[in-house]
Amino acid sequence: MQKTDTTQSPWSNALRLLALFLIIPAFVLAGCDSNDNGGEEPPPGNGGGNGDPFTVEAYDTTTVDGEDAIRVTDVDQGGIGYVDENGDAVTDITWSSDFVYILEEYIFVNDGQTLNIEPGTVIKGAPGSGENATALVVANGGTINADGNPGSDDPSTADPIIFTAQADDGSGLGRDVRGQWGGIIMLGDAPLNTVPGTQTVEGISLADDDNRDEYGGSNAGHNVGTFRFVQIRHSGAQLGAGDEIQALTLGGIGNGSTIEYVEAFASSDDGFEWFGGTVNTRYLIAAFNADDSFDMDQGMQGNHQYWLGIQSPVEAGRIAEMDGGTDPEDGTPLASPKVYNATYIGIGPGANAQGDNNSPFLIHRDNNATSYYNSVFVEGGRDAGLQVEDLASGADSRARQEAGDLNHENNLWWNIGPNWDPGATVDPTTFEDIIQLTTDDQGNEINPSYRDDLAQYLRDNGNQLLENSPVVSVSRDAGSNGLNPLAAGDATSGAPAPDAANNNSGANGQLDDTGYYGAFDSSNNWAKGWSLLDQNGYFN
Repeated sequence: MQKTDTTQSPWSNALRLLALFLIIPAFVLAGCDSNDNGGEEPPPGNGGGNGDPFTVEAYDTTTVDGEDAIRVTDVDQGGIGYVDENGDAVTDITWSSDFVYILEEYIFVNDGQTLNIEPGTVIKGAPGSGENATALVVANGGTINADGNPGSDDPSTADPIIFTAQADDGSGLGRDVRGQWGGIIMLGDAPLNTVPGTQTVEGISLADDDNRDEYGGSNAGHNVGTFRFVQIRHSGAQLGAGDEIQALTLGGIGNGSTIEYVEAFASSDDGFEWFGGTVNTRYLIAAFNADDSFDMDQGMQGNHQYWLGIQSPVEAGRIAEMDGGTDPEDGTPLASPKVYNATYIGIGPGANAQGDNNSPFLIHRDNNATSYYNSVFVEGGRDAGLQVEDLASGADSRARQEAGDLNHENNLWWNIGPNWDPGATVDPTTFEDIIQLTTDDQGNEINPSYRDDLAQYLRDNGNQLLENSPVVSVSRDAGSNGLNPLAAGDATSGAPAPDAANNNSGANGQLDDTGYYGAFDSSNNWAKGWSLLDQNGYFN
């Protein structure tokens, strides 16, 4: 992985500072752009075209742990923008890889503002919780262009953008160090299924006259910008009891947006959470997050392909928590995203993790109808692998499954549940054994007969319980080089082509015909070259 070397000698620091004072007044403060992306770099310190001091309150140049850094604050709800020495508002900003940016509070990309982030840029969240938590928030109408590999899909050429904790020296803080700062929140005006159709995102506490936390609307094609080849490390600062920020929260984000090659590593809450929206995604990694790897709410839509989830045996929730509606649960649009080629690796056999503990591994509820195709589920479900909510009355996910909206087709299951042994000659594991039914307040199964019906549906639709692993190897230890999620055995071939009717509009809306199951083929690990998993020696 290409990295920006932020370790400087005293002489190189002196030369850089001299260059800054000579170059920035001429190019940045005069309004000329030294970047190809059209944004203007924020002033890194004093300067001015006539030698007069010019400072910007929102951007404070400093040195932190020997690194040239810019501390960023949100002044008078001004977001990332500032007023230049001529009194003109600057709303198109570039954060350069020449500096480390330290978020001192909630930093907003306001409506009408654009934040461009160069490849290799490091952004750190200062420590804090509650009202002092730090996060980057792209408000509805704001735009972010953060691309760690412009013009290329080749992971080996990426210089990833890194969001992390202030204490991170560049190597990460470890698999189970979480909650060191907030995270990233993006908001738009794509549809939700709530009443009213505009909501206030969780994880933000603003003044009554500040509506930058609102999302939702009717614009399915909303475009928040580009977010690719990005790491998000050690996020999830606690705001209150049981209330944390996810690594990446997407509220009402539309399918005009490009979100791909993003890693959520060691969040105190979820890796990725969607609140409605129509965005399509590809190449997402959720690694060692304390709650769910992937969480969906409020009528999430979109096509999603090539997702990798791997969980810690120390603390973990569900690999996927799929909710449909909140208020009302039968609100439209009904939640019906489609996930192709996921590889989900749970907490591991016999692990007893804190949290929801893979119980169950995948859960559909509240009228959710997330469909999975050509995917691989391994080493998860301490008690069970799959639950499709089945209530005595009211909207539930069973009705969506029986209506043909919620599909599990051609997925491979291995080492799921506490008594896994599909090859046993006596009492072999069956799909009935890995299904968990909904219970009432007394713990009684509401509709026991649904277990047989759901198990038969899985058998009839190409799902297989394997005797051998469909991935090469699994390890959850840094430096072990023992994790190899490439397709193995039955996963290497035979996956049916996606139904063309499932393609949709927008960025990444067209589904690939891979021929293999899971997020990886048998030879190419797209997570190498840009992820912290790779940098920390997890991969084989």
